[in-house]
Amino acid sequence: MLKEVGCALANMVIAMAGGVACAQETIPADIGVTLNAAPDTNLVPGQPINLTISVTNYGPGSAGYLVLQSSTFFDQFSNFVADPNECHLFGTVADAYPTPYYYLNWEIANVLGVPGSPPFASGETRTCHLQFALTQQAPGVSRFSFGVPSYFIDLNQSNDVAAVVLRQARQQAPALSRAAMMVLAALLALSAAANQVRRFAA
Repeated sequence: MLKEVGCALANMVIAMAGGVACAQETIPADIGVTLNAAPDTNLVPGQPINLTISVTNYGPGSAGYLVLQSSTFFDQFSNFVADPNECHLFGTVADAYPTPYYYLNWEIANVLGVPGSPPFASGETRTCHLQFALTQQAPGVSRFSFGVPSYFIDLNQSNDVAAVVLRQARQQAPALSRAAMMVLAALLALSAAANQVRRFAA
C-alpha cells in the first residue's frame, strides 16, 4: 500500500518542479546504516533476495524524527515483502516523465508526529528484514541502497548510506550437439576449400 507522509513525499513532489521541500533537520548524533543482501550473485529474475537493513544511533544525542530512504528504482525490482511489526516500510511513487519511479521509506522515529512516539535513542539499533526480487527488466548488475535522506544532517555523514550490488547469472550460449558440431566443421572445411580455389584461380 502506498502511503503519502512527511518530508519524504514533499521532497519528491517539489523536486520534480526543481525546488526543495523541507528544511534540513539537524540530528545531534551519528546515525550509521548497514545493508546486506543474500544471495547477491548468480541471480535470476523472480528469485527471492533477502535484504537486511540496520540503523544504529551512535550518539551522543537522540533523534526525535528520522526516516530512512531507499535509492530510486523503476521496473527492475518487485515482490517487496517486510514484516510490519519489525519495520514500517511504505512506498512512494512519482509520476515522472517518461516513466514513474519509486522508492521505499522506513519510519524510524516520530515521523507522523504522534504524541508519545519514542525517539531513536543513543545506543539503539533497529533492523529490518526485507525480501524482494529482480524482474525480467533488471540489468545484469543492479545497485540498491538505503540511507539517511539528504534533508537530515547528522554528526558523521560518511556512514549515512549503505548499498548492495546485485548481479544476475551470466546467460551462456546453449551447447551444440555432436551432429551440429559435425555440420559446422563440414561448413568450415567447405569454406576453406572455396577460399583455396579462389586463390589458385586468381
